[in-house]
Amino acid sequence: MRRCLDSVRGLVKEIIICDTGSTDDSIKIAEAYAAKIVKRPWDDDFAAPRNLAMSYASGDWILILDPDEVLKTSDHAAVRSLTRRTDAVAFQMTTRNYTHAKNEPTYRSLGKGTDPTGKYTGYVPSTKTRFVKNGLNIVFEGCYHELLDWNILRRKMSSKITDIPIHHWNHEFSQASVKAKGDMYLRLAYKKVKQMPNFGQAWWELAVAQAIQGIRAGAASSLAKAFTLGFGGANEYFTMSRILRMIGKKSKGSYAFEKGVCKLFPALTHIDMKQKQLSTLVEGLL
Repeated sequence: MRRCLDSVRGLVKEIIICDTGSTDDSIKIAEAYAAKIVKRPWDDDFAAPRNLAMSYASGDWILILDPDEVLKTSDHAAVRSLTRRTDAVAFQMTTRNYTHAKNEPTYRSLGKGTDPTGKYTGYVPSTKTRFVKNGLNIVFEGCYHELLDWNILRRKMSSKITDIPIHHWNHEFSQASVKAKGDMYLRLAYKKVKQMPNFGQAWWELAVAQAIQGIRAGAASSLAKAFTLGFGGANEYFTMSRILRMIGKKSKGSYAFEKGVCKLFPALTHIDMKQKQLSTLVEGLL
C-alpha cells in the first residue's frame, strides 16, 4: 500500500480508503498519509466498498487505484490534463498486470525494457474506467470483477480511452491460500450470475472460476450459457475447446476450436461459420 500512496503524492488532494476488515498494518500506513478511512463489513461484494469510498470524495474528479497498483509520477501531468477536457466525464486506463506467463493469450512483451520494479519483462493488459468526474453518481456494478463501465455505458455517458497506464503486481501480495482465494472467487461468481442472470460476461467469469477449481463440466455449462447470451470471442471458444476435451467430449471440443478459428480469422478461414451452429455446440451442456 505504501508504494501505491507514494505514487499519487502531489497529484491528489485527498485519499479515501474503505477498510473491510484488514488485520495487517494497512490502516496505520494509510493514516500516515492523512487518508480518510471509512469502514464497511465484508459481505462478498467488491463494488459496495468502492462505492462507499467514492461517496466521500469531495474533489471534482476521482482516481481509483487498488493497494497493489501504482501510477508513475511521470504520468501526473497527463492525468491533470484529463481534468481540463470537455469531451468526456470518464476515462479508461490500461492496467499492466505484470507477469512471466508468456502463454497468456493477451501477453505483451516489454522487449528490452522492464516494469518499474525491474522484475518482469511482460504484462497482460486490462482496460477499464479508473478516472471519473465526481457528482454524476457513477457507480461500480457487479459484486465480482466490478466495473464502472457498465453504469457509464448503460447511461450513455461520454467516455474516452487514455494511454496512461496503471502498474499492477498482484503476485507480490501473499494470500491465505490459493484454495481459499479460489473458493472465495467461485462463491462471488455464483452470486454475480444470480444478480445478473442475463449478462454473458458474468457466466464467463463463473466458468473461469469453476475451471480453476477443477469443476470442468460446470465450466463447460457456464461457457455454453455465456455463448447463448452473445458473449464470447476466439479465446473463449478455445477455452471451451480445452475444457470439453478434458471432460472427454473431443468431438464438441474440435467443434468449439473451429468456431474459435472462425472468430479469429473470419475472412481467411475455410470453415463456413454458418455451418457451425451454436446450438450444436451447446446442446447437452446447458
